[in-house]
Amino acid sequence: MRKLLKSIALTGALALGLSVGAFAQNGGGGFRGGMDRMNYDQLNLTEVQKKQVGANREAQRAGQEKFNASLTADQKKIMEDTSIQPRERFQKLQASLTADQKAIQQANMELGRKNREAFEASLSAEQKAKYDEMRANWRPGGNRQNAPRND
Repeated sequence: MRKLLKSIALTGALALGLSVGAFAQNGGGGFRGGMDRMNYDQLNLTEVQKKQVGANREAQRAGQEKFNASLTADQKKIMEDTSIQPRERFQKLQASLTADQKAIQQANMELGRKNREAFEASLSAEQKAKYDEMRANWRPGGNRQNAPRND
């Protein structure tokens, strides 16, 4: 089950324009913070923080769209080829990327890192404690604190 989740996350990372290094660095689960899956209502965010999260998501979406728009027809075929394993698909795509596409990936990763750091810096001590707890319990597929692990 865990291998299946990692392969699904790998495919998701590919769609997001993450590099192999970012995927490995983040434990194979996409973005390290899993911000889209976290329940921000638990953090009692201020209006400014809510706007910041929304702006961060929009910026990430724009970067993803820019990367996806830069893909050639052959690269899109690689992404859609279900006859090979997701990891092999990812490796083939990474090998076929141009310098410009790799630069877009790098810019997306830097933007995500910068946005996460800015968001974390805006948290109060109480919010930071809850945020750290949420991140510690996060797993690919959602916040399943009491779910059994199928290694």
